[in-house]
Amino acid sequence: MDTQTANQGVLFDDRFLDKYAGPIISDPAVAIVELVANAWDAYATKVDIIWPKRSQNINFRITDNGKGMTPAQFERRWKTLDYNRLADEGNRSAPPLDLASALPRKPYGRNGKGRHAAFKFSDPYMVRTWRDGIETTYEVRRGTTQPFDVTIISSRENVPGHGTEITATDSEGVAMDADTAREIIGTRFLTDPNFVVSVDGTLVTFDDIPMHSIQKADVDVPGYGMVQIVMIDSQKADRTTRQHGIAWRVNKRLVGNPGWIGFDHERILDGRSTEAKRFQFIISADILENAVQADWSAFIATDAAWQTTRDAVHAQIKKYLSTFTADRRREAKETVKETLVKTVRRLPPAGRERWNQFVDEVVDTCPSISTEEVGKVAGILANLELSTSKFGLVEKLHELQPGDLDALYQLLDDWTLRLAKDALDEIQTRLKLIEDLDKKLRDETMDEVGDLQPLFERSLWVFGPEFESLEFTSNRGMTEVIRKIFGSDKAGSRQRPDFVMLPDGSVGLYSRDAHDLGHDVDGVSRLVVAEIKRPGVGIGSEQKDQAWRYVKELRNKGLLTEAATTTCYILGSRIDADESGHRTEWDGRVTIIPMTYNTFVRRAEKRMLGLRDKLKDAPFLLQHDVDGSYLEPPQDPQADLLAGAS
Repeated sequence: MDTQTANQGVLFDDRFLDKYAGPIISDPAVAIVELVANAWDAYATKVDIIWPKRSQNINFRITDNGKGMTPAQFERRWKTLDYNRLADEGNRSAPPLDLASALPRKPYGRNGKGRHAAFKFSDPYMVRTWRDGIETTYEVRRGTTQPFDVTIISSRENVPGHGTEITATDSEGVAMDADTAREIIGTRFLTDPNFVVSVDGTLVTFDDIPMHSIQKADVDVPGYGMVQIVMIDSQKADRTTRQHGIAWRVNKRLVGNPGWIGFDHERILDGRSTEAKRFQFIISADILENAVQADWSAFIATDAAWQTTRDAVHAQIKKYLSTFTADRRREAKETVKETLVKTVRRLPPAGRERWNQFVDEVVDTCPSISTEEVGKVAGILANLELSTSKFGLVEKLHELQPGDLDALYQLLDDWTLRLAKDALDEIQTRLKLIEDLDKKLRDETMDEVGDLQPLFERSLWVFGPEFESLEFTSNRGMTEVIRKIFGSDKAGSRQRPDFVMLPDGSVGLYSRDAHDLGHDVDGVSRLVVAEIKRPGVGIGSEQKDQAWRYVKELRNKGLLTEAATTTCYILGSRIDADESGHRTEWDGRVTIIPMTYNTFVRRAEKRMLGLRDKLKDAPFLLQHDVDGSYLEPPQDPQADLLAGAS
């Protein structure tokens, strides 16, 4: 392999620069704006332009008295494709030392493409730049294997001042004449009276702007006097809003920086809109001389004259803009209404009238809102009109704090509303269940034991994850057997599940069917016996024996086979000290577990990940008459059972 070929860097086609810079080097209007903007960014106060004339052999030249560049700065800025001005120089352009008292400027340039505009006027072109006593002249020409080549022509020292000059090397000329250039520059660079531009020795002024592109209006500010607004329409939307917005002048001096966001942070226009990149408003308000801050960066926010003038001027600007946006607003209304026509047809007449009025008012009074955004809000409004809750949701959203709105946005980003509601409903049901159990199980005077078994049938999940299955149901057949075993004809609950009343409590049975190879029910696979003692009744060996007798009777009657696994839970207010352990029977097929009510409730809380305490201020718990004392768990000796729930 050829060594030279192996070391070859990246090659560029000779069309690269045209595609990369686009209209910057193909459209003379864009090119001259970019070059003047570069002078602004360099904090020039004066820019002189010689417009090319082929017939008179006059070449293009633009000279500014900006800060200029050192050789190192030129190498960095001119030779770097996509030079990031903000990263290297910050978001403000500081004045040169001889203008140290001036305010920093907001620069136009960002992506480093503007310097290529000189190729529109000549290839090659010359750049002469000087600062810090050193002047260097460069030749810049399109390259053959790279976008462009830069060559140092000369350098000299002890040069006073600072600035930059770009000169064409021939007089090819352009289709646009000098008068048109003045018009274009005038519609974009007249906001700051301390930045003057001349073309062929003639200063660019308001007089250079065509009559159809400029309007003037006097605004009466009650109690303070008159201000003048100059409204400039550049006719064509630029790439950015850098040369557009509202500029305030006091005694021919610029206050702050032009823009669409007022000093009170009110956004007059959305910077993404076409209008924001097309219009410029210059306000001459000498009546605000005493309302300007000492550094001229803004007006004094609390000054009455400023507040009154601002409101009057903004109202006039909005009125002016509305005449240009009427067609766009009409199209926006039609687009929104056509998009949602099927939904709107379902609205009752009153709701349809409210909806149409809403769309009209939003589009008319909020021109900065895009059609897409209006459509989204209008769609929400139409759906609210059709919902049963109507505008209750809007009221709830209005009550939310900014942080809660962010949390809601994140929730909707991760969940669908239906899934979130299903999950929250389950959490709510279980937390309410815990509250009901906690209250009733602690009340030793309670005699309505029949209310507890239905609660426990819904609480099998507390015993462990294996009982989460919906296949666990009340077994009426077994309940009837136990009723016969006890020789009792006392009625159980009228609700499903049935259970058997005992003198000191009640018993309920919950089973999961077993199936044979043909998928038919074949007895019981899993049985849970929940014996609930009255509050105040303890658990000892006699109660364990009693539970075992139930199971033996079921086995003797053929309702339990050796394939069945049975767990007997005996719940009471306390457990005898010697009977707190588990007991197993029938070769481990039967497990008898004593458990205090406190342990049962604490297990429920642990299985719910401690949400009962975290959500104690939730409206559904507060409405459930939650007593704070129930949230303080007492000490319980059955720590091993609690650990098993986590």
